[in-house]
Amino acid sequence: MDHGRRENHRNDYRPIERPLAATENEQPMKILRYIFCLQCIVAPCALLSAADTLAIKGAKIVTLAGDPIENGVIVIRDGKIEAVGANVSIPIEAHVIDATGKVVMPGFIDAHTSDGLNEANERNEVVPFLSVVDSINPVQDYFEESRRNGVTTAAIVPGNNTIIGGQAAILKTAGQYVDDMIVKRNAGIKISLRPASGTRMSQLARLRRELDKAKIASEKKKSGEEAKPEAATPEAPKPADAPKPEGTPPEGGDASPPASATPSATDAENVAKGTEAMIAVIEGKLPVFLYCDTAMDVSAGKQLVEEYKLNAIFVLGRDCHKAAKLLSDRKQPVILDKNLVFWETNPRTRKDEKIILPKIYREANVPFVFQTSEGSLRSTTTSSSYLWYQAAIAVKHGTPEIDALKSLSLVPAQLLGIQDIVGSIEVGKDADLVVLTGDPLRLSTWVDKTIIHGKVVYDKSSDQKLKRLLSPKAE
Repeated sequence: MDHGRRENHRNDYRPIERPLAATENEQPMKILRYIFCLQCIVAPCALLSAADTLAIKGAKIVTLAGDPIENGVIVIRDGKIEAVGANVSIPIEAHVIDATGKVVMPGFIDAHTSDGLNEANERNEVVPFLSVVDSINPVQDYFEESRRNGVTTAAIVPGNNTIIGGQAAILKTAGQYVDDMIVKRNAGIKISLRPASGTRMSQLARLRRELDKAKIASEKKKSGEEAKPEAATPEAPKPADAPKPEGTPPEGGDASPPASATPSATDAENVAKGTEAMIAVIEGKLPVFLYCDTAMDVSAGKQLVEEYKLNAIFVLGRDCHKAAKLLSDRKQPVILDKNLVFWETNPRTRKDEKIILPKIYREANVPFVFQTSEGSLRSTTTSSSYLWYQAAIAVKHGTPEIDALKSLSLVPAQLLGIQDIVGSIEVGKDADLVVLTGDPLRLSTWVDKTIIHGKVVYDKSSDQKLKRLLSPKAE
C-alpha cells in the first residue's frame, strides 16, 4: 500500500483562499438577504393587522345609544368598535362589508338559558360550589343556532329544578374553547322557589337555612373571626321503598360506611367554595337568578330579597303575571316566560281568557326582557325559539318598537352588568353585531351575518344547513 500517495492526496484538500475583494463584495448581498428575510417575517404580520380591521358600510345602523344612522359606516379594529357614523372614513387596509339596504344592530343577548350545558340540573339540590363553566360544551347545537339567530352573548344558568343550583356564567356564543368564550365567569347563582322535591314549605325552609348559615358566616368574616364552613344540609329522607344507592349493604349486613362515605379533602374544598359563594350572595356581590314558578312564589321571593338584601334577577314562570304589580316598585327588568301569549280558564267565571304577558307587565310598569325555549322545546319552527320574534309579539300588543329592540340587547346587558362592553353600538365596545336583511321585527327578515369580536362567525350565504332546509332535494 502506497502511504505516501495517500498523504499526497490528503495534502491536495486545502481550503481555497478567496481574494479579499470578493469577500468585501459579499457584504451588500448579506444585507439584502437579511432585509428580504425580515420582510418575510413582517409581511404576514401586516396582513394579519389588516385582517383585524373591518368596515361595514351602507347600512341603517340601529345603535340603541341614539338615533338610527342611515347609510352609516362602522369601523372595527382588533375586535372593538373604533368609529361609527354617517361620515366616517374607511381605512385603506380594512376588509369592507357592503351592507347597503340592510340593518345593523348590536348582537342579541340571551339573558337566561340552560342550553349549552350537558345537564341543566344536578341530582343534589344545594350545590352553590358548582359552576356551569365545567359543563359547557362549545360544539353543542345551541351555540350554532345562536349565531344563526343573531345571539352573540348568553347567560348560561343552571336549571329550575333545584334549590341552590350553582353558579352561572356569561359567554360569547363563538369560540373553540370555553375559556375563549367567557365574558364573566361568576355571573350569579341560581335559586329556585319551585319545589325540587317535597312541598313549597320545605323548599323555603331549606333555602332560609342555607341563607342564614351564609349570613352568620358573613358576620364572622367581617368581625375577623375565622368562619368554619359548615357541611351541606343533609338531603331530605327518602321513602322506604325508594331505590337504595349503590353500595348500600343489605338488611342485617355490615352497616359500616363504604370508603367513599368518608369525608374527603375534595368535599371540604367544595363546602368552602360553596360558603364563599353564599357569603357573596348575602353581601350583594353575587347576583341571584331567582326563579318563580307561580304568583305565590313572587310574593315569597320578594320577601326573601328584602329580608336578606339579595341582588336578585327575577326569572318568571308564565303564571307569575297574577303578581305583576308586586314587582312594579323594583324598577328592575324581569325575565319573562318563553310563552308570551296563551289561554287560561278563569276559575271563577269559567271563561277562557287570552293572557298577553308583555301587555300585562307593561301596564304594571315592570320592564322586561325575553328568554327562549330550551332543550327539546327548541326548534327551527317554534316562535319561542327566537328572541326577535318575542320582541315582535311585544310590539304587536302595544310595546313601543324602540323598547322592544332595546330588550334584545341593551336592557339584558344592563341587567347582567355587562353594558360597558356590549348591548349597543358605541366606540370602545366589543364589535358584536348582527347584520339583518331588513326590518328587525319583520317575519321576512333574515340574519345575514353575525359578528363577534370583529370576526364574522355566521354568514347566511355559506349556511349549508339553512340551504338544505329551504331547498330540500327529493330523495
